[in-house]
Amino acid sequence: MTGPNDSYELKISLNEKLIEAFSQALAVYEDAPELVKTSVKTGSFVGLEEIEWLHKHTKDVGKFHELLTGVEVILRHPVEKPRDPLLEARIKKLKAEQEEREYRKMTKNVDSVRRYQPDDTIGSQLRQMNKQMIAVLQFVFSVVAGFVFGFLGIELIVGDLEFGFRLLLGVIFSLIIALAEIYFLAKKLAEEMDPVEDPNQKLHYD
Repeated sequence: MTGPNDSYELKISLNEKLIEAFSQALAVYEDAPELVKTSVKTGSFVGLEEIEWLHKHTKDVGKFHELLTGVEVILRHPVEKPRDPLLEARIKKLKAEQEEREYRKMTKNVDSVRRYQPDDTIGSQLRQMNKQMIAVLQFVFSVVAGFVFGFLGIELIVGDLEFGFRLLLGVIFSLIIALAEIYFLAKKLAEEMDPVEDPNQKLHYD
């Protein structure tokens, strides 16, 4: 049997009908739990065991459900165990690292602009334009040189060749060089858009 200060699995408030039913049962039976006597006097809560006792000792069992109409049922709150300090520290560290990755992902384009274009002056724009023009001219010259090598260079090495075959060799060499140039240009652009992070850089915290 539960005591007045124990934690119940659930508590049931006493309404007027329950108090009256308990009072009638107490007048007849003397083996009532102490909590029932105390609860009836104070009008507080009872547990399931006390309700079961009343159900066994009440005369009008057929209308017992009416006694519980409108009562308040309070469930016991689960006891939260404190987290392990090491686990808590690990969670905070992982959360900080995740926030830092998201921050770097959002600001990587801004950091790339600040790194390679420190200001927005005409001089910096001209320098950037010159780099792009040099890259385009280098691409064109490389492709043309590859075509000339395939069209004329091979003939100088091995001797006379048919015009169609020399033309085919020139196209093949120019395509190979063009693909190589495109690969390196794409790789360079990818490095500029996604610069390598400094492992010694401190994490960002707002």
